[in-house]
Amino acid sequence: MIVSILQYGAKADGSLCTKAIQDAIDACFLSGGGEVTVPAGKFRTGGLRLRSNVTLHLLENAILEGSRDPEDYMGFWQDSIEPLPADAETYKVDTAHDDANGASVFPYSRWNNALIRAIHAQNIAIIGEQGSEINGMNCYDPQGEEDYRGPHPINCWFCENITLQGYTIRDGGNWGHAIQNSRHIHVRNVTVLGGHDGFDVRTCDDILVEDCTFLTGDDCIAGFDNIDVTIRNCVFESACSVLRFGGTNVLVENCKAYPPIHYGFRGKLPIKDRIAGNKSEPDPDRPEALNAFLYYCDRRAKVRQTPGNIMIRNCSFKGMKRIFRMPFGHKWCCNRSLADITFENCLFENVSMIGFASSSEKENPLTLRLKDSTVVARQGSEEIAFAELQDCAELVLENLKLENFDDPWMICPKDCRVTINNTSPLRVERAD
Repeated sequence: MIVSILQYGAKADGSLCTKAIQDAIDACFLSGGGEVTVPAGKFRTGGLRLRSNVTLHLLENAILEGSRDPEDYMGFWQDSIEPLPADAETYKVDTAHDDANGASVFPYSRWNNALIRAIHAQNIAIIGEQGSEINGMNCYDPQGEEDYRGPHPINCWFCENITLQGYTIRDGGNWGHAIQNSRHIHVRNVTVLGGHDGFDVRTCDDILVEDCTFLTGDDCIAGFDNIDVTIRNCVFESACSVLRFGGTNVLVENCKAYPPIHYGFRGKLPIKDRIAGNKSEPDPDRPEALNAFLYYCDRRAKVRQTPGNIMIRNCSFKGMKRIFRMPFGHKWCCNRSLADITFENCLFENVSMIGFASSSEKENPLTLRLKDSTVVARQGSEEIAFAELQDCAELVLENLKLENFDDPWMICPKDCRVTINNTSPLRVERAD
């Protein structure tokens, strides 16, 4: 079945089309599945629920423009076609005002509101043609995270076989994509502009993100407790961390990352600008991304496998304060520490702080490998330490070039096995 939202009364005239678009999705679902098309034009909507076996197809120059009223995203509570579970109220949090971290683990919480959301759905897709867009309008919610974040453009819980392709997300009220407890997620040729994080996954399996662009005021890709992840051929621009991630069997390859050029962190905006939904300009006092890779693993999920086997290869990172950081013990890095990570054939330019900094669980010390790569210190930061490692089991440096350092040096534990081959001169200090 193929239906157009126009058949159900949607109009590109500025009126709220939530019911018309949802009616089209529902009719497609009740017929056994198919495709709902959104034609060229700007259609304003509140929260939509995507259902199993339905593809939402944004045709050329089709725009779904989110309402700026956060109350327009609560309609899923009255869903009569797929009513929420009887115990849903147990998992409802009406506000993220006090504890956004806690609110995000409740699948029906206000924090999880979205322009498009899916719950217990299979075989779903959002496909966009050239010029198609999902615009969150920087929706302001005074009951949201940090007292201003609004709904995500896309939110999925307990889903399987998710295809996301071809569209642009602009100015999300919170994360561009928030996907939890799902599997078989394939994302291709998607662009995220502004808003907060670009793509977040937690407790998900079999994830492919390729040929995407994330120009964000927050982290580009984030999440933890993920298994079997491939991220390749992507372009990143972040005002926070390019990758704020944890998982098992993770490959990042052929990607390029830059400091914030287009967007700054929205939390730095004056409150009047957040209320108005204004764009966040880059912060002149924060000209770099904070980290190329920040390890992430808090207590919102029971981590199913030992985090590790992370490979980052054939990538370039320009304008990062740090390359790698694992501050184990911090509230966002306190569940299980990372066992091993490898950087291979990577270029890190304009590093201005300690390149590699880590502390780990003592019973699970880190193995860090850096091969066939180049690290260039930023002008004015020539005296920074290359690395300060705690609880490190093994460090391997092979074919490593250190450029623009005055006197390259690093600190690692006395019991750390250090292998250095064909590498720029590097002074190694041992610590207890």
